[in-house]
Amino acid sequence: MIKIGTVTCTPEAADMVAQCYSSFPTPTEGRIRFVDTYVSTEGVTKGETEYKAFSIFEYDDADESLIQEYLEKRFAAFSKIPGVKYKIEDWVRVAEALKMLADGEFNTDFANTSF
Repeated sequence: MIKIGTVTCTPEAADMVAQCYSSFPTPTEGRIRFVDTYVSTEGVTKGETEYKAFSIFEYDDADESLIQEYLEKRFAAFSKIPGVKYKIEDWVRVAEALKMLADGEFNTDFANTSF
């Protein structure tokens, strides 16, 4: 499975966010695999007032609590910067989602989900 951590910030906070990103060590446990961080430039070129970035982390299902604890600590550093928001989301591969649907385990109730 993967978790995606998304950070949005105002242009005024961009330098502090960049410093925060550069201060994080890559997970060394081997049980959490940091894929990369990506920054969206599309909104900036269109004059939007928030910058967006996301980081991808892969992990085995058995390590759910380990990765959640690691990511909460990692992304909590961003909450100390004014104008910054973050969220951590679970994502699965299409094959895994289809299997969950077939097994009746996939939550398709999007009524309480914010987009």
